[in-house]
Amino acid sequence: MTRLLLLLRQAAQSAVVWSWGMNGLRLGSSLILLPLLVHRLSKTDLGMHYVLLNLGALAAVLDFGFSGAVWRAVAHASAGGKQMLKFGVDEPPPEGSEPNRELIWNLMAAARRLYGGLAMASLLLIAPVGTLLVNVGVLETSSPARTWLAWGATLLLAVWEVYASWWNAYLMGLNRVVVCAQLNFAAYLIKLAGSAALLSLDVGLLSVPLAGLVAVLVQRTLARRACLRCLGEPPPTPTDPAVRRDLIAHLWPNASRIGFLNVGSYLGGQAMAFLCLTTLGLAANAEYGLSLQIMSVAQGMAVVWIQVKWPAIARLRTQGDFAGIRAILRQRLWLSVATFGLLVAVAIPLAPPLLRWLDTDKAVMPAAWLCVMAVHTLLEMHLSVWGMLIYTDNRVPYLRPLLLANGASLGLAIGLLHFTGLGLGALVLAPLLAGAAFNYWHWPRVGGGLLQTSWSRLLFARRAD
Repeated sequence: MTRLLLLLRQAAQSAVVWSWGMNGLRLGSSLILLPLLVHRLSKTDLGMHYVLLNLGALAAVLDFGFSGAVWRAVAHASAGGKQMLKFGVDEPPPEGSEPNRELIWNLMAAARRLYGGLAMASLLLIAPVGTLLVNVGVLETSSPARTWLAWGATLLLAVWEVYASWWNAYLMGLNRVVVCAQLNFAAYLIKLAGSAALLSLDVGLLSVPLAGLVAVLVQRTLARRACLRCLGEPPPTPTDPAVRRDLIAHLWPNASRIGFLNVGSYLGGQAMAFLCLTTLGLAANAEYGLSLQIMSVAQGMAVVWIQVKWPAIARLRTQGDFAGIRAILRQRLWLSVATFGLLVAVAIPLAPPLLRWLDTDKAVMPAAWLCVMAVHTLLEMHLSVWGMLIYTDNRVPYLRPLLLANGASLGLAIGLLHFTGLGLGALVLAPLLAGAAFNYWHWPRVGGGLLQTSWSRLLFARRAD
């Protein structure tokens, strides 16, 4: 019993376990919420729910890469970094340097002002677009007045999510990854349970956005409290506005590059789904989407091993401790690859019989194409790791190559669909070929050079150094 309690205590202090729990909640949400949505909402209300859901999802894109820039900058200051550069990292601070508390507090003031501006921009962008879309079908819903209220709550939630997210980024930068993972888990659990409860009470379309507002409020309050507890007393004088503007100007160059990458990835995914829908039909689109979802879940579970270590790696980069980075990255990369391999090895053979057992008409792609999709997903995960490593060096040299690869994969998919009989396989093969042409091998080589080693030596030598 004592050993079991010890294991449970260790699990409760593991960011990996909490992150897996978060992914489990995301997976389980479809099993809990979907039946309630189908049962409690009319057909037209359900259609409006998905309109509101897609509008609210824009909040993640409208962050425009600043959350990553903020946590990297805070990690840099926490490691004793003396100043922020627009590109690259300054000379390592002397060994044993204390955190640069002045820079940390100045970054907080900059983040507060920056995210206030992002929230306002989100409001100005989402409000007119969403109002037009909702207005198209509002009269078809069971209660137009409630639908407008649901749209207002969704808009408020999207704007509030944009603004409140910087506290979580700050926690990451302070290397409080366990607290951050716990708050993410708690917020999602509150949203899931609240949505289910409100749907059961026939609150209708208002259920999900109202539960989301409560979840964001709780998460933001607790994240703010954790940050301030970690930082202690604030400086006696507020941050000079000129310093605040200068820090935002230093965050902008690389944050904007990540923002363009996020927008490009989002649009690329939407374009590929639209191509599938218009060329192969709804049934094929469902098959493709379900297969992608399986790979996405496996990737999300696997990459957690490395995600929780990025703040520590960013600190080590500021300190110039490349040996420490190599040791972490080697172990975590292998854990990620092994986890992904295990999950897809189970999912690929079990998915078809499981769908038959559930007595559903849904299907996944053939096993051979699922294996190709798994290879592509693994290479994408591997690329994202090396891209993030380069980002800890305060550089984003891969913007154009990745955007070009997105465009090339779409063009190649169109060609394969029209000139071959691959069908859905064209949508799997095209991005794999586009990535393999350059990005999948070049950026690991660049990352290895940053670590003063090579990709093969890092992963396969007896010692990481």
